[in-house]
Amino acid sequence: MWFIWPVPIYLVVAAVLVLVLRKGRRLFPGTFTSQRSFWCPFRDTNVNVAFKESVWDGDLTDVSGCTAFSPAQDVQCEKSCLLLRKFPTVKPEIAPSMISDLQGTRP
Repeated sequence: MWFIWPVPIYLVVAAVLVLVLRKGRRLFPGTFTSQRSFWCPFRDTNVNVAFKESVWDGDLTDVSGCTAFSPAQDVQCEKSCLLLRKFPTVKPEIAPSMISDLQGTRP
């Protein structure tokens, strides 16, 4: 008969875990800011972006700053980068001296 007593305890613990998993976003509504650098396919340039991420599951919720805009906090786009599953790698920048070498006009 002693083996029946743990069953209600397991049921209560399972119910609490299900409740926390279902209501987690409401229990932990905060966000934190993270920085990422990538090539923006929408602006066709390398950018440094400050994303707001959900504390609960790490989903990207907003863009608080982007170097494609001036000032960086004045983000005026559709924020389509929030929908990207994988961020494109940063493309190497060509230095001005390399451009003049390519054009044959090096001083």
